[in-house]
Amino acid sequence: MYSVYYFSRCRSYWGRAIAVVLMLEEAGVDYQVHQPEEAPPGRFTFPQITLGTGETIGQVPVILNVLGDKFGLTGRSEIAKILCQQAVLDADDIFSAAQSGVFSENPARAAQWFGLLQEKLAHTRFLVADTPTVADFHAVFATEWVHKSFSPDAYDSFPRLAQWWKDICEHPPVQRMKTSGIPMIP
Repeated sequence: MYSVYYFSRCRSYWGRAIAVVLMLEEAGVDYQVHQPEEAPPGRFTFPQITLGTGETIGQVPVILNVLGDKFGLTGRSEIAKILCQQAVLDADDIFSAAQSGVFSENPARAAQWFGLLQEKLAHTRFLVADTPTVADFHAVFATEWVHKSFSPDAYDSFPRLAQWWKDICEHPPVQRMKTSGIPMIP
């Protein structure tokens, strides 16, 4: 059993817990979501997750790297695992730029990032492989912010990226989350 700690127990919105919950759903493991106040003391970044060992870790990229590797959701080869870590951090940067208004102020910067994702999709259906990895799940979070803060049709000029968005939204865990009635982001 894994314990995830996030605001409102993910009942008001999924937010930064999107990728963590999608990874756990994809892995088919048991988990519960708790209030931040229920986390072990001395922690202040959320989401956090308590592992089967009892250790609690935070920061989404770290959680995805540690558990994604454990669950086989970071790619099969060593290079795929490296590319997956890079794509997780790329998604983190895309989220930051979209949410902070950088893309609205500089649409050329947005096009650079979307072009990078487009290239990642040149030989695979998803960002790292032909099946979703934790990078795709974190990119769901980033894309929600792109659509909210920059443009709902941001990927229209990037056909492989637009197809990726369609495909990942149809992936069962993502589809369930998006139709749960809980907003994806605040």
